[in-house]
Amino acid sequence: LRISRLRTGDINNEFALYHIKAGGSIPEHTHRGTELTLVLEGSFSDEEGDYHRGDFLLRDAAHVHTPTAAKSGDCVCVGVLDAPVRFKPWQYRVLNPLLRLQAH
Repeated sequence: LRISRLRTGDINNEFALYHIKAGGSIPEHTHRGTELTLVLEGSFSDEEGDYHRGDFLLRDAAHVHTPTAAKSGDCVCVGVLDAPVRFKPWQYRVLNPLLRLQAH
């Protein structure tokens, strides 16, 4: 996973490009706030479905998911967060207190 944060001047929301390599995934997580995602290239799936170029998603604390890029190609998304994610697997939970919103 590669994350490129975008400077927007918005101090309340973090804007970022997410690049997930083909077959790669983001560890299972939920959100402390809301996450808006737009798929720009490729596709990914999670526990609720499959998403392709142009698909728009809204996730919040009620959603636990593990986004996984299709094996056929990389996935690039733009995401907007108003609070940091919260990892669920025990080996990543140690990071939760360190995660901060990087809005600017």
